[in-house]
Amino acid sequence: MDDEDNDYELERQKTILQNRALLDSLGLDPNGSSKIPFARSTASPKPKPASKKRKAPPTANIDEGPRRRSGRLAGLEADSETLKVRMEDEAKEREVLRVMNRKEREKVMDVGKMIEEPEEGEVEGLEKYLKSISLSPTPRKYPTNSDSNKDAYADNDSVPTEVARLKSAFKNMELKANAKVTEDRVFSMVVHPMRSKTLVFVGDKSGQLGIWDALGAPEEIVKSEDDTNGVKEEQEEETHEGRVWRVQAHARSAITSMKVDPVDGSGLFTSSYDCSLRHLNFSTLKSSELFSFQDENTLVTHFDLLPNGQEAWITDRYGGLTHCDFREGKKERRRWIVQDEGRAAKLGGVSVNPLMPHLIVTAGNDQHLRLWDVRALSSIKPGSLPSPVTDTNGDADNDTHITSETPYEEVSKYMQSKKGQGLLRASWQHGKSCSSAYWDPWGRRVLTTSYDDKLRVWSLQPASLLLSTPLSPSHFQPSKQVPHNCQTGRWLTILRAQWSLNMDYMPHFTVGNMKRSLDVVAANGEKIAQLWNDVVTAVPAATASHPSIVDHVLGGNTSGRIQLWGAGSS
Repeated sequence: MDDEDNDYELERQKTILQNRALLDSLGLDPNGSSKIPFARSTASPKPKPASKKRKAPPTANIDEGPRRRSGRLAGLEADSETLKVRMEDEAKEREVLRVMNRKEREKVMDVGKMIEEPEEGEVEGLEKYLKSISLSPTPRKYPTNSDSNKDAYADNDSVPTEVARLKSAFKNMELKANAKVTEDRVFSMVVHPMRSKTLVFVGDKSGQLGIWDALGAPEEIVKSEDDTNGVKEEQEEETHEGRVWRVQAHARSAITSMKVDPVDGSGLFTSSYDCSLRHLNFSTLKSSELFSFQDENTLVTHFDLLPNGQEAWITDRYGGLTHCDFREGKKERRRWIVQDEGRAAKLGGVSVNPLMPHLIVTAGNDQHLRLWDVRALSSIKPGSLPSPVTDTNGDADNDTHITSETPYEEVSKYMQSKKGQGLLRASWQHGKSCSSAYWDPWGRRVLTTSYDDKLRVWSLQPASLLLSTPLSPSHFQPSKQVPHNCQTGRWLTILRAQWSLNMDYMPHFTVGNMKRSLDVVAANGEKIAQLWNDVVTAVPAATASHPSIVDHVLGGNTSGRIQLWGAGSS
């Protein structure tokens, strides 16, 4: 898994650097030869020339990182493959050292302090930009109980017409912008709903948050980068499109999920494998920790917000489902382990129904999609409280760890009781691991991605969801199955088909294609568009859509490069 590989590689590189520093301090060459001068014979001592003073052994300082070695002295040609490989290896070692030395994020941080080595005016520019976003409230649109089947595009008679309308919106698509937004592999992405901008937030594998005003005025000209090996081409140049800022939002670990504040769009919530959930406030320009695990191996894999923007459901590596309430005086952080421990326990996705927030779906490594009625969880007796933890200032009120935890045995026992039959409303087993599960913006459909190379859509009627009893297995079957290659391997971000939040058109979603294209697919399984260009040299594994501009879709790849697509007339 990505998190395990990352931690192992960090430990391995750290050991290499420490061993190298130890050898240097002893005067030993890591290649095997000694740098300590031979002892002189006592029989015929000679005075040591004053001009040749013995140098002190180099001090061990691993912060300086691996030293660069001359390829010319080693007899390597400037354009040789061996030299390129050496340069890449040294760059990787320096990056690993930089990541290892990165400080843990404080519970409250100023956004300006999260920019590493800022250029002149960069901090002021970002602060001014974020404050301007907070001055234009942009709430997310939610469905209501009065919406009819036709309103929710669930009326079968209207589907052909709506598909044609959606295809018309995606006519003449072209590449609008293409920029390197983060320094590492893209892990997650979300677009701000503000209609006047295409503001994209990008989370990478190393905890860096890229903030991209994709259609903003270009700021500089930079040399193009080869997405496959990181070696810069000296001859070609291209325009750096839009405005990009990079902040270190989390500590050394991938940003797994992001959500724009649904109430007014004035902030960004982010989760990370560093076991925390944070909120970046665009108005106060502060990033605050809202939740964290004490065990650094637990990992926050995904989260989703309730429509009030004050509560979240969080999933983790060990099958835990945590409810977190951010409101003052209601800082509840209760965790239930809903899947048995083991490799298959990991919950990789969670989504809250926007119409009925008490219904959530989870995607698990044990191949299952599960539909939960979380109101029943409150009936389970809370488990033992963890040891009290205070922050660095000794203030227990600012503690962000869980307040109670219920083991799997208790949850399983409750589900088997008559009272607990309504907790697990439905489940469905995929052929292989279920990577993600999301409710559509109308709360009537569920979309899953699985390693069995299928994208599936469930169509559910609100009337059946109102019942407090489990759904019949015959009523919880996928209505559409779309064949799709999901074999990303270990070096690509896992594919997660994502619904567009735009409610002016029939539900549709985006997903990366292993043939380096970005696919747009309607809820009925019909492909609306397949976007590709010669400049796209890697798989857009992470995708996102603009909530307010239907034809603005984005894909991000392993190099941190993002492409924005749009209709030619927009």
